[in-house]
Amino acid sequence: MQSYEQLTGAEGRRIFYRAERFSAKSLFGNLLPRTEIGNIPHRLTDLSISGLAAINRSEKAELTVGQEVPVDLRINNMPLHHGKARIVRAEPTFAGTKVAVNFLDGFLDIPALISAHREQSLRQRLKEEFGISDELLDPQYRLMCADFLHTIRQYKAMLANWAEENANSANNEAMSAEMVALCEEHFKERWHEFQREANQLIEEAYKRPGAIEAMKRFTESVVTPELIDGPIWQRSYDKPLGYPGDHIVMNYVYTWKNEGDTIGGKFSHRLGLDALECVATRMAMMQDIMAREIRNAPENEPIGISNLACGTAQEIVNTLAQRPLDKKVTFSLIDQDERALAHSYEHAYPFTFKHGKNVAIQCFHSSFTELMKGGALTNNLPQQNLIYSVGLFDYLREKRAKSLTRSLYQYVKPGGLLVIGNLKRSVDSGLWAGEMICDWTMYYRTEQEMRDMAEGLSYEKLEILTDRTNRIYMLCIRKPKDAD
Repeated sequence: MQSYEQLTGAEGRRIFYRAERFSAKSLFGNLLPRTEIGNIPHRLTDLSISGLAAINRSEKAELTVGQEVPVDLRINNMPLHHGKARIVRAEPTFAGTKVAVNFLDGFLDIPALISAHREQSLRQRLKEEFGISDELLDPQYRLMCADFLHTIRQYKAMLANWAEENANSANNEAMSAEMVALCEEHFKERWHEFQREANQLIEEAYKRPGAIEAMKRFTESVVTPELIDGPIWQRSYDKPLGYPGDHIVMNYVYTWKNEGDTIGGKFSHRLGLDALECVATRMAMMQDIMAREIRNAPENEPIGISNLACGTAQEIVNTLAQRPLDKKVTFSLIDQDERALAHSYEHAYPFTFKHGKNVAIQCFHSSFTELMKGGALTNNLPQQNLIYSVGLFDYLREKRAKSLTRSLYQYVKPGGLLVIGNLKRSVDSGLWAGEMICDWTMYYRTEQEMRDMAEGLSYEKLEILTDRTNRIYMLCIRKPKDAD
């Protein structure tokens, strides 16, 4: 036990007390209160007794720091809070603009909110479970989900029985991995059929107001719990770093290992790896493009390669792990997540020694706002032979995607290449797994929408590549050699 003299208190800016903040998802689960700030719908992210923060996905809304606005919270149609607040922060993020407010004429009674939520959550579940609502939910989708659950539970039951019967086997772990792989192979085509059928039903639901929200609520309450025993599903759904698709999720795909506490969880995890296989194929495509650009670069000129929103930068790690490069290359890694940068650097840097003085790696930690302008490219780097970003654009609306494309293109050397990766809108996409099962919202684009990103640019060649899973587009824009 400490004496009063041993209680040191805080230092620096931490001496300013801040009311405890709670994650909205941890308090309310899938049924988040409807939140309006300045009469504009937002998605609640966290809250405290004195304020809250929420995401605004509208590009038209103009909320500024210092502005006084009305704030309204409801669960279903029941009012939880209404009053005035002052905007204290507004910053761009992957998901939209994050707005933080402090209340001016009241406070949030957190225990009362939780109690109200529990009541309304039960009412919602009664409504959904006993069929009072669901004119918005396509009966075909409900049947498809029931068929999926029946099928996956059969596989998990067989695996659980096998695990129980062979619990004392000497090589149980190796045999377990073999059984999971056998079931995965047997189920794979049907798994793909489920995804294609779901994607088609989702596309139809976009045409009916309120149908997507009903579909998401149903999926997260019925399908998600069946897969959450797989680590890749759980992390994708929980988003412990505050954003989806973090470097650990990506690394699950690159390492392609059996993960999970139970044999059923391992099976779920393998289905998640399959759903995200396009992450690996995208990386391999980028690795091939990078090798070609290095090979075709002038012999005696240094080569600059920049990766915006680099994540794990696995394609760079793989490139450096291969034969020594005979040209001088500087790799610049730019990301908003310092943990992702640390992971990339720690895995790539040891391989630099096999290349002598030919390879250098530098990392730049940029805010999302800085990323939207090109990050370190704006001030710290010369024009680059290759600039690429293969995950960031999945989260950008059309206007912002075009703006960033133009910004990045000006930092490409004459004769150099800009590569932008984006999820493809197709029947084979990961829409069901991402949007519905994992609450992981991204923008899936058509080929024409990819071409539209290059609108207004002067280029020597524009090429759009597709990966073998039919889930990824790679937009490659070659700058003319005689460009200014």
